[in-house]
Amino acid sequence: MPLQRNEFLPQDMVTVYTSPSGMTDTRTGAAYNFGGLLVGGYFDLTEQEAQSYGRSQLHEGRYRYVQIDSSATAANIVQGSIGLMKSLALGVNVITSYDKGLSPGLRPVVFLNAPTAAQVLAGCYLFVQEQGDASVLAAGSISATAGTVVQSTTGGVVNNGTTTPIGVAEATATANGLFRVLLNLPIIQG
Repeated sequence: MPLQRNEFLPQDMVTVYTSPSGMTDTRTGAAYNFGGLLVGGYFDLTEQEAQSYGRSQLHEGRYRYVQIDSSATAANIVQGSIGLMKSLALGVNVITSYDKGLSPGLRPVVFLNAPTAAQVLAGCYLFVQEQGDASVLAAGSISATAGTVVQSTTGGVVNNGTTTPIGVAEATATANGLFRVLLNLPIIQG
Protein backbone atom coordinates (compact mmCIF):
# COMPACT_ATOMS: atom_id res chain seq x y z
CA MET A 1 0.00 0.00 0.00
CA PRO A 2 1.55 3.34 -1.02
CA LEU A 3 2.26 5.84 1.74
CA GLN A 4 1.57 8.86 -0.43
CA ARG A 5 0.30 9.04 -4.00
CA ASN A 6 0.69 11.82 -6.51
CA GLU A 7 -1.52 10.80 -9.40
CA PHE A 8 -0.79 13.82 -11.59
CA LEU A 9 2.40 13.65 -13.67
CA PRO A 10 2.73 16.43 -16.26
CA GLN A 11 5.02 14.11 -18.23
CA ASP A 12 6.67 10.84 -17.19
CA MET A 13 9.08 10.00 -14.38
CA VAL A 14 12.25 10.14 -16.46
CA THR A 15 11.59 13.70 -17.64
CA VAL A 16 13.77 16.60 -16.50
CA TYR A 17 11.49 19.40 -15.30
CA THR A 18 12.28 23.12 -15.26
CA SER A 19 9.91 24.18 -12.49
CA PRO A 20 9.13 22.98 -8.97
CA SER A 21 5.55 22.19 -10.01
CA GLY A 22 6.66 20.46 -13.21
CA MET A 23 4.49 22.91 -15.15
CA THR A 24 5.42 25.99 -17.18
CA ASP A 25 3.41 28.49 -19.16
CA THR A 26 3.54 27.51 -22.83
CA ARG A 27 3.75 31.15 -23.98
CA THR A 28 6.20 32.68 -21.51
CA GLY A 29 8.07 29.65 -20.17
CA ALA A 30 7.50 30.96 -16.63
CA ALA A 31 7.02 28.34 -13.93
CA TYR A 32 3.60 27.76 -12.43
CA ASN A 33 4.00 27.74 -8.67
CA PHE A 34 0.82 25.78 -7.97
CA GLY A 35 -0.74 22.50 -8.98
CA GLY A 36 1.27 19.66 -10.43
CA LEU A 37 4.21 18.22 -8.54
CA LEU A 38 5.62 19.13 -5.12
CA VAL A 39 9.35 19.06 -4.33
CA GLY A 40 9.78 16.33 -1.73
CA GLY A 41 6.62 14.52 -2.79
CA TYR A 42 7.15 10.78 -2.87
CA PHE A 43 5.14 7.70 -3.69
CA ASP A 44 5.52 3.95 -3.92
CA LEU A 45 4.88 2.13 -7.19
CA THR A 46 4.28 -1.50 -8.04
CA GLU A 47 6.30 -3.04 -10.87
CA GLN A 48 3.43 -2.53 -13.32
CA GLU A 49 2.94 1.13 -12.33
CA ALA A 50 6.68 1.84 -12.51
CA GLN A 51 6.90 0.32 -15.98
CA SER A 52 4.00 2.44 -17.24
CA TYR A 53 5.20 5.73 -15.68
CA GLY A 54 8.88 5.35 -16.57
CA ARG A 55 9.18 4.22 -20.20
CA SER A 56 9.67 0.60 -19.05
CA GLN A 57 13.05 1.32 -17.43
CA LEU A 58 11.84 1.62 -13.82
CA HIS A 59 10.97 -1.05 -11.24
CA GLU A 60 8.89 -1.27 -8.06
CA GLY A 61 9.92 1.06 -5.29
CA ARG A 62 9.73 4.53 -3.80
CA TYR A 63 10.31 7.59 -5.96
CA ARG A 64 10.73 11.21 -4.87
CA TYR A 65 10.60 14.52 -6.75
CA VAL A 66 13.73 16.57 -5.92
CA GLN A 67 15.73 19.57 -7.05
CA ILE A 68 19.24 19.11 -8.43
CA ASP A 69 21.91 21.36 -6.94
CA SER A 70 23.12 23.82 -9.57
CA SER A 71 26.79 23.14 -8.70
CA ALA A 72 26.50 19.36 -9.25
CA THR A 73 28.82 17.67 -11.74
CA ALA A 74 26.48 16.97 -14.67
CA ALA A 75 28.70 14.19 -16.06
CA ASN A 76 28.13 12.22 -12.83
CA ILE A 77 24.33 12.44 -13.05
CA VAL A 78 23.39 9.61 -15.40
CA GLN A 79 20.86 6.81 -15.32
CA GLY A 80 21.71 4.46 -12.46
CA SER A 81 24.35 6.62 -10.79
CA ILE A 82 24.13 7.48 -7.10
CA GLY A 83 23.44 11.01 -5.90
CA LEU A 84 23.72 12.44 -2.39
CA MET A 85 22.22 15.16 -0.22
CA LYS A 86 23.93 18.51 -0.83
CA SER A 87 23.83 19.93 2.71
CA LEU A 88 21.92 19.83 5.96
CA ALA A 89 20.83 23.44 5.44
CA LEU A 90 19.19 22.66 2.06
CA GLY A 91 17.56 19.48 3.37
CA VAL A 92 16.88 16.04 1.96
CA ASN A 93 15.19 17.22 -1.24
CA VAL A 94 18.19 19.01 -2.79
CA ILE A 95 20.38 16.35 -4.36
CA THR A 96 23.80 16.69 -5.94
CA SER A 97 26.26 14.48 -7.77
CA TYR A 98 28.20 11.96 -5.67
CA ASP A 99 31.44 13.99 -5.79
CA LYS A 100 29.73 17.11 -4.37
CA GLY A 101 27.65 15.36 -1.69
CA LEU A 102 27.81 16.08 2.01
CA SER A 103 29.08 12.58 2.90
CA PRO A 104 29.32 9.31 0.90
CA GLY A 105 26.77 7.41 2.99
CA LEU A 106 24.41 10.32 3.68
CA ARG A 107 21.09 10.19 1.83
CA PRO A 108 22.01 8.19 -1.29
CA VAL A 109 19.47 8.07 -4.14
CA VAL A 110 19.50 6.58 -7.64
CA PHE A 111 19.23 8.92 -10.63
CA LEU A 112 16.71 7.85 -13.28
CA ASN A 113 17.94 10.02 -16.13
CA ALA A 114 20.73 12.35 -17.28
CA PRO A 115 19.99 16.07 -17.32
CA THR A 116 22.20 18.22 -19.53
CA ALA A 117 24.87 20.48 -18.05
CA ALA A 118 22.62 23.49 -18.76
CA GLN A 119 19.68 21.84 -16.96
CA VAL A 120 21.87 21.07 -13.93
CA LEU A 121 23.21 24.64 -13.88
CA ALA A 122 19.60 25.90 -13.88
CA GLY A 123 18.77 23.75 -10.81
CA CYS A 124 16.35 21.41 -12.58
CA TYR A 125 13.85 19.07 -10.93
CA LEU A 126 13.49 15.33 -11.45
CA PHE A 127 12.51 12.05 -9.86
CA VAL A 128 15.02 9.83 -8.04
CA GLN A 129 14.56 6.36 -6.58
CA GLU A 130 15.18 5.83 -2.86
CA GLN A 131 13.73 2.38 -2.10
CA GLY A 132 12.90 -0.87 -3.89
CA ASP A 133 14.30 -2.60 -6.95
CA ALA A 134 16.61 -0.20 -8.81
CA SER A 135 18.80 -0.31 -11.90
CA VAL A 136 22.19 1.04 -10.83
CA LEU A 137 25.39 1.79 -12.75
CA ALA A 138 28.25 -0.65 -12.11
CA ALA A 139 31.88 0.39 -11.70
CA GLY A 140 34.42 -0.84 -14.21
CA SER A 141 35.99 -3.24 -11.71
CA ILE A 142 32.84 -4.81 -10.22
CA SER A 143 32.51 -8.55 -9.68
CA ALA A 144 29.12 -8.70 -7.95
CA THR A 145 26.76 -11.63 -8.40
CA ALA A 146 23.24 -12.11 -7.01
CA GLY A 147 23.36 -11.79 -3.23
CA THR A 148 26.52 -9.63 -3.10
CA VAL A 149 26.36 -6.50 -0.94
CA VAL A 150 27.21 -3.45 -3.05
CA GLN A 151 28.26 0.09 -2.15
CA SER A 152 28.42 3.49 -3.75
CA THR A 153 31.88 4.63 -4.83
CA THR A 154 33.66 7.52 -6.53
CA GLY A 155 31.69 9.10 -9.35
CA GLY A 156 28.44 7.63 -8.07
CA VAL A 157 28.95 4.16 -9.50
CA VAL A 158 28.36 0.94 -7.56
CA ASN A 159 30.95 -1.68 -6.63
CA ASN A 160 31.40 -4.60 -4.22
CA GLY A 161 31.80 -3.61 -0.60
CA THR A 162 30.20 -2.72 2.68
CA THR A 163 31.77 0.66 3.56
CA THR A 164 28.80 2.67 2.23
CA PRO A 165 26.33 -0.12 1.35
CA ILE A 166 23.28 0.72 -0.74
CA GLY A 167 21.80 -2.77 -1.14
CA VAL A 168 22.15 -6.29 -2.47
CA ALA A 169 22.72 -7.27 -6.11
CA GLU A 170 19.80 -9.16 -7.65
CA ALA A 171 21.77 -10.22 -10.72
CA THR A 172 25.35 -10.50 -11.92
CA ALA A 173 26.78 -7.07 -12.65
CA THR A 174 28.43 -6.17 -15.92
CA ALA A 175 31.26 -3.62 -15.70
CA ASN A 176 30.11 -0.10 -16.64
CA GLY A 177 26.54 -1.31 -17.24
CA LEU A 178 23.22 -1.19 -15.44
CA PHE A 179 22.24 -4.04 -13.12
CA ARG A 180 19.47 -4.53 -10.60
CA VAL A 181 19.92 -4.01 -6.86
CA LEU A 182 17.45 -4.31 -4.02
CA LEU A 183 18.06 -1.03 -2.22
CA ASN A 184 18.51 -1.10 1.55
CA LEU A 185 18.47 2.61 2.38
CA PRO A 186 16.91 4.45 5.33
CA ILE A 187 13.40 5.78 4.85
CA ILE A 188 13.35 9.57 4.62
CA GLN A 189 10.28 11.66 5.44
CA GLY A 190 11.48 15.12 4.23
